Amino acid sequence: MPHQNASSVASLQSLKKNDESLLDGEAQDLESQPKLKLFESPLAHERRHSAGADNPTVEHSVTISGPIGISDRRNSEKPYIGNIYDDRTDDVEEYYEKGKNYGMYDNPEFRHYEEATNIELFYDLFFVANLTTFTDVLEINDSASLQSYAGFFSILWFLWAQVTLFDVRFVTDSIIERIGKAAQFGVMLGLAVVGPNFNPEKQEQRTFRSLAIILMLSRIILGLQYGGVLYQVWYYKNSKAPVAMVMLSNFTAALVYLLTFFGFGANGSSGKVFVVWYITAVIETAVNITISARYKVLSFNGSHLVKRMSLLTLIILGEGVIGLCKSIATIVEIESSWPAQLIGTIVAAVTILYLIYMLYFDWMNRAQFGDLRQEIWASLHFPFHLALVLLVEGASQFIVWRKVVEVVSGINQQFSSALNQFNIAGQTSSVALTGLLANVTNGIYQQYPPTFTQTLKETQSSIDGIGNSTFNSTEQRQEMRVLFATIQDSIFDSFNIEPPEVTAEASDDPIEEWSRHLDAFKLIFVYFFVASGLTLILMNVLNVASKPKMTKGDRIRIFVYFVLGIALASLAAVINTNIGWNFAQSAWVLPSVALIYVFGE
Repeated sequence: MPHQNASSVASLQSLKKNDESLLDGEAQDLESQPKLKLFESPLAHERRHSAGADNPTVEHSVTISGPIGISDRRNSEKPYIGNIYDDRTDDVEEYYEKGKNYGMYDNPEFRHYEEATNIELFYDLFFVANLTTFTDVLEINDSASLQSYAGFFSILWFLWAQVTLFDVRFVTDSIIERIGKAAQFGVMLGLAVVGPNFNPEKQEQRTFRSLAIILMLSRIILGLQYGGVLYQVWYYKNSKAPVAMVMLSNFTAALVYLLTFFGFGANGSSGKVFVVWYITAVIETAVNITISARYKVLSFNGSHLVKRMSLLTLIILGEGVIGLCKSIATIVEIESSWPAQLIGTIVAAVTILYLIYMLYFDWMNRAQFGDLRQEIWASLHFPFHLALVLLVEGASQFIVWRKVVEVVSGINQQFSSALNQFNIAGQTSSVALTGLLANVTNGIYQQYPPTFTQTLKETQSSIDGIGNSTFNSTEQRQEMRVLFATIQDSIFDSFNIEPPEVTAEASDDPIEEWSRHLDAFKLIFVYFFVASGLTLILMNVLNVASKPKMTKGDRIRIFVYFVLGIALASLAAVINTNIGWNFAQSAWVLPSVALIYVFGE
């Protein structure tokens, strides 16, 4: 019994000690948690405070970027702990003394991250939201809408690129930095507001002036962020001037955007002032990259620029997946049957996206491949991403178009069969013909109900005109053409395919509307194949830019892919031929592209 009591007491004392150690550990964990500062330096060491100051102390806790184990343990408050991964035999004191002569602090070291930070990923969500919203609002069905889509994407891409060029080198986490990011989020929201009304052919003064102010504010924010970096490197030799030049380029761009505010006239104009935005964006990006290649302080070496660009590629591919799923959902709402041709088209679209993913990342050099090559590689992503976003948008549209072609073909067969039976029976009565066409039309509308009541009025008017006309007369044949065009236009409306906008007078003519639908189909065919070919070519160029050395086999493969890309883009020219038109209506449009990409893989 005494033995049990002693054991119990010992156990209680042990538990008490464990509790105390746990409390001490929790207290230490709380103390070790980083506190959010008002301003966080992007430097990997302490900032120099004057031009003649001694080299600042490198903190032991800094493990990213910069030389290894050169901290001055004489000035450190913490005991020096040797670096077990450093196999140098030199004494740290001796190495520190040598470092004074190497000019390390003429070019300060910045904290670099191997992966994108959470705040960068959160910023990407705004890019995705803008792109998805604009894609949903604007349907590419004529050259004007194609230009609007490419133009707005360019504005969005260069804004993202400018922010990314700053973040991959100088991103930190502080109160001021979060305020700056919140301002950039506001810029993205501003783009979301004006994006749906972005139409260079019919400019709304309020929309374009608002966009000019939004772009101006985005560059002012970036200029202020570079100003914070300038403050940190003010006393470092050969560092102050390049940062100041980049900051000045942002403020200059902001001034240019402000001046364009006054160039937009009344609503409905089609001036070219907005072109200045694209020229300015290209120039300021080129200036940033050129200065970065010239001065070490702005170098992208050791940054995660490559991963940021590859992440945006994934985002655009994800946009393609979203568009593909929306196209499938559109079909499911109306149609329950899934013919083999439609299934093959969907499988081909998924295959194209998957093959682009594999080709892009298989061809990418994952190692650091030099500042100049890295900057060229990153710059080439603008035309690549533009071609890619048009490719995925075209693939999504072709899925719906494939279904519409099948439905329209089935409708034509119904009318042809009914008219053949009518002719075989030897009927010559307009009234009998009217009843026959009305029965076929009612069956079609039961399966595919018209979206607009105007369609029913036009259909009834055509049927009445057929019945009131002389049998087989020119007037009756014209009314039949109007009836067929009205039904086919109704099918397009059911699948949410809109014709290009025209004047109110032309929009009342069903035959004219049907013709505009065909023109839209031809345009989609052209830009899809051009984008498919350019995507393959530009992926090939990116591969070349990232490879410091190439073997003979690499050169042969690159040549073959260039030829395949050119051949793929050249297919766009066949749309105006009979063979090309038949091919466009077939189920082989997407599979043909997929087969070429399979050969590339």
